[in-house]
Amino acid sequence: MRTLLLLPCLLWAAYAGAQSVNLPDIPDPLGRAGMMAAVVKDADGSEVIIAAGGCNYRDKKPWEGGVKSFYKDIYKLRKKSGVWAWSRIGELPRPLASGAFCATPKLDGLIIAGGCAPDGHRAEVLLINPDGKVTPFADNLPTPRAYAGFVATNGHLIVIGGTAHPDDTAAIGTLTSLDLDDPDKPWRTSLTDPAFARIIPLCGAADRTLIWGGGCALTAKDKKPLRDYREDLSFQRFDAQGNRFHGLPGKLAGCAGPGVAVQTHLFFVGGDDGSQYDQPPQNHSGLGRRIIALDVETMEAEEVGEWPHPVAVAPLLRFGDDLITISGETKPGVRTPAVTRWPIPSKYR
Repeated sequence: MRTLLLLPCLLWAAYAGAQSVNLPDIPDPLGRAGMMAAVVKDADGSEVIIAAGGCNYRDKKPWEGGVKSFYKDIYKLRKKSGVWAWSRIGELPRPLASGAFCATPKLDGLIIAGGCAPDGHRAEVLLINPDGKVTPFADNLPTPRAYAGFVATNGHLIVIGGTAHPDDTAAIGTLTSLDLDDPDKPWRTSLTDPAFARIIPLCGAADRTLIWGGGCALTAKDKKPLRDYREDLSFQRFDAQGNRFHGLPGKLAGCAGPGVAVQTHLFFVGGDDGSQYDQPPQNHSGLGRRIIALDVETMEAEEVGEWPHPVAVAPLLRFGDDLITISGETKPGVRTPAVTRWPIPSKYR
């Protein structure tokens, strides 16, 4: 009887221990927000992670008058002799953060579209090969774009919302998409729709369903952008016409993403509920830790756990049967270098 009673405890202990097993930190002890990353195949066919760019406050925090620093490093996380380790394999053409990103359809490189740089938002579309070489991948985005929602699905990179300039007081109200199998084709852009006009929205696709929502609409206050956090959720079936609308459990923006598809669910991690938006950033208690699974068949969102630390504005990847976040923001102006993984519960797989 004692053995039977102990077995569930031992299994839970093993599961909880697996949740806390982290991969090596990125090679910047301050951490970075807005890195761009993907799981790709190395020259020998093994799976590796490429992560690039990002930003932080290196000398002073923003409330101390600090200026945001941007980076152009390209890193690769590879397992060698049984040990995971990062190596710096190249540089982006310019420092960059918060662009749209995805792996190529053949998993032989990381695609980055747009992003923000020290001199403003960018429109270039780049391909990073596993050896660190950077080349143009497609025509520029129709307009510079950063802080957008994005996901690769159905052979296309879809980019929703974002802003064209750092000081914009309104978000871009269009969706634009690129054919990843034929990148010589021009970007296709929708008509303007208020449902697209937001920054750092949740975005993902599963079971032939595109999801976007939450995020922040922008208005002007004293000629500066003011965030309006949202909880509405939109979805469109690829085999049906029109949009349908639903709601998130609450306001939410800047989740680690894009959403990771696991069967009929999309997973999002952390984010910002806006509840401390008007408070001094130095007093912020920390961003979100919730792990949300959204069922795209019923549009019901379920909280399925907590991330080991607060996180927002970070890549969320699936690596085997784990979710992984790479660095990211823990509270305004503060980053973490942690690369954290969490096993996806078997009932979703």
